[in-house]
Amino acid sequence: MAVVEALPIIFLILFSRVAASGLEASNDRPIIGVLSQETYIVRSYFPNETYDSFIAASYVKFLEAAGARVLPVWIGQDEDYYRRVVNRTNGLLFPGGGTWFNESGGYGEAATRLYQVALEYNDKGIYYPIWGTCLGMQALMFAALKGVKDIRVDCDLRNVALPLEFAEDSDKSRLFSGAPVEIIEILSEKNATYNLHRYCLTRAVLDENNLLDSWRIISTNKDANGLEFISAIEHRSYPIYGVQFHPEKNQFEFNKGKGFPHSSDSIKVAQYFANFFVNETRRNHNGFSNDTAEAEALIYQFCPRYTGLTNGYYEQLYVFVKEDFDKNSLI
Repeated sequence: MAVVEALPIIFLILFSRVAASGLEASNDRPIIGVLSQETYIVRSYFPNETYDSFIAASYVKFLEAAGARVLPVWIGQDEDYYRRVVNRTNGLLFPGGGTWFNESGGYGEAATRLYQVALEYNDKGIYYPIWGTCLGMQALMFAALKGVKDIRVDCDLRNVALPLEFAEDSDKSRLFSGAPVEIIEILSEKNATYNLHRYCLTRAVLDENNLLDSWRIISTNKDANGLEFISAIEHRSYPIYGVQFHPEKNQFEFNKGKGFPHSSDSIKVAQYFANFFVNETRRNHNGFSNDTAEAEALIYQFCPRYTGLTNGYYEQLYVFVKEDFDKNSLI
């Protein structure tokens, strides 16, 4: 009887020690902000309609498949808005696409502002991750240079799936150190990472701009002309990750003429990346002040447009006008 009565006391002591150690319960309802971008691509799908920004639905599904919810992040906003975005979300995804970084009020400027706020949070001990895909990975380097220099180089690799060429110390990276052996074997041996880009980043340009001390190159590949480019990278000090390939297309884009890999192995690795990043965001506990504000800000308020009958790269797009921001500004 004495032993039974002592059990609650023991549990209280253990709980106090865990709390004192700074450990927190995992966030099982993470919200991830996905940055929108200019509508250059959208015009080919809806030539007679006018929109101000868009998000490809495959990025939303990619995160939702791993248990996250999505908040659309508007371009063209002020510093205060982007601080509110970070304050209310548990991480950010910078998607791929086709735009420039030098547009005033555009994707590059928004990514830079969000990136700098995220660094501030991490420096304060608040774990706040970012993921960049293709253009989004390139935007990470643009933001790391505070938005003053675009260091991308010409690169040509379109509609091609490849295995990764891992760096020697890739097993020490956060992105791959905990990956199952099967995932590493698929990534290193099979055509499971889909490439679609005309620009890229190289070791040389990172070195020239003093970024190699801060960033770990995890894998590389070669483009159609034999140029070696960075295919996966992570920050050495912050939970920030970038891939040049498109894991979301393995699962959610289906145009037969584009070469998207849909094998069971390619789906496994795509899901691995989604699970990895969403699990990173579970370590953050930012949030909205109330459930109503949260519900009104999420992307569920919008319906994606079907574009799968066109000869494009997307099955669905979320398209936005400026009035959508007025209704959905996190205020």
